[in-house]
Amino acid sequence: MKDFENIGKRMPYAESDDYVSQLVERTTEKALHRQGRARTVSLRVRLLAAAAVVLLLAGIGITYYNKVAVPLPQQPQVAEDTPGPIDDFLNSLSDEDAQLLAYYDIEEIPEYEDN
Repeated sequence: MKDFENIGKRMPYAESDDYVSQLVERTTEKALHRQGRARTVSLRVRLLAAAAVVLLLAGIGITYYNKVAVPLPQQPQVAEDTPGPIDDFLNSLSDEDAQLLAYYDIEEIPEYEDN
């Protein structure tokens, strides 16, 4: 144990006072520079988060308003009454021909016959 006590109190490495002061100065400048950059990044993140929250709330509000809003009364749409070729054909039929149409049956369709 005596050997340990006899080592002394000097440091194993020796640095000059100029080197230590320059080291402290450089690290202080870098720390201040990084701190300014961190504030800029933090501000950007906060602005982006605020913009995202505003967009989310606007989207929810629009969706809610569209579901809850009372629809405006609409005018009834009237279809134009233009006779087509089928209407012309049916209007030209006599009552007897119209009754025969109800009982008209095709026994065989030539395209679908079994070979």
